[in-house]
Amino acid sequence: MFRTLRIMFSNPASWIALFLTIVVVGLAAIGPWLTPYAYDEIVGPPFSQLSHDHVLGTDFLGRDAFSRFLCGGQTVLMIAVLATTLAFLIAVPIGILSGLRRGSFDHTLVALSDIVYALPPAIFLLVLLAATGPSLTTVIFGIVFIHVPRVLRIVRLITIDTSRNEYVEAAFVRGEGWLAVCLKDILPNILPPIFADYGVRLCGSIILYASLSYLGLGLPPPAADWGMMISENRLGITISPWLAVAPAAAIATFSVAVNILTDNFARSIGHSKRQENA
Repeated sequence: MFRTLRIMFSNPASWIALFLTIVVVGLAAIGPWLTPYAYDEIVGPPFSQLSHDHVLGTDFLGRDAFSRFLCGGQTVLMIAVLATTLAFLIAVPIGILSGLRRGSFDHTLVALSDIVYALPPAIFLLVLLAATGPSLTTVIFGIVFIHVPRVLRIVRLITIDTSRNEYVEAAFVRGEGWLAVCLKDILPNILPPIFADYGVRLCGSIILYASLSYLGLGLPPPAADWGMMISENRLGITISPWLAVAPAAAIATFSVAVNILTDNFARSIGHSKRQENA
């Protein structure tokens, strides 16, 4: 692990991405305790300009935009990380087992994943929320349901390719069980693409939730949420563009930074393994 981290952080891009990730996560985590005003308190006229008292001006109701920005990141990041992590915890072991054992179990999973894979994610979530009503639990379930078949397909294909190696066949010859082979021989060798894919899926989760929040299907008003901030202030975007730029920039920065970190970590695992085998 230390060798992997050393290789990873020999790249300056990893340090920059880590710094940006910490900044955005820090804003989301401690932001609500740093707000100069309550997030739902009306403190001035709507769409007032930047000032010493209002760093980002005021929103369409006259609430302090900076206070709402500091309070708006927790839900976006928590839902994205939770939903993506749950999807991988479900899909990775099933994908490994499917790719290793094959047979009717594998064919059934592939058929089911093809059906879910064909569903447009945004439309599926909109229909799901229209049927059940806006709920963060439903949003998390919907994002997990969308990610699982996609992750499963990738893990299954990597497992099939890895299982053709001689060390996997040797493990079965030694009499090792399926679980031991999955944990000791398959999983360590498929971690790089899994980490790389995690970054991509996390970005997708953030965009999905932010889009739902923009459409009013996230937290109910007057709660603060980065996606909702963009939607609420769209009528005044020509007057106060920073009201939409600030939350959009935070979402984009976190997505890109995490994607770079996970991709570089995945590459570093591969480099570390090659050095060990050399």
